Amino acid sequence: MTGSAATGQAKVGARFTAWDSYIEGANVEMEPYRRIVQSWRTSEFPEGSPDSRLEVLLEEAKGGTKVTLVHTGIPEGQGEQYKQGWRDFYFKPMKIYFASARNKKATSKRA
Repeated sequence: MTGSAATGQAKVGARFTAWDSYIEGANVEMEPYRRIVQSWRTSEFPEGSPDSRLEVLLEEAKGGTKVTLVHTGIPEGQGEQYKQGWRDFYFKPMKIYFASARNKKATSKRA
């Protein structure tokens, strides 16, 4: 979906990486179809700084799912770059990916 390889498993305690290990962390809490909480950091975090906390909330919405990210504990001065990164490298590709999947599904139903 994002065009970058990722590693990990969908279970609490499992570690993950993304973007050639630029991002790494662990799954802290998981509520299927509702919520994911992760410890999260990039290779740009200052040495010795703690992981940030990423909470992904999933809610039913008309025609799909509403995804809300709550990203806290980001090192001072880095918030805007990660905010833009979420937009450019996750939300934009997600919209394209799921729109394409929806179109394929609609096309196969008509065939």
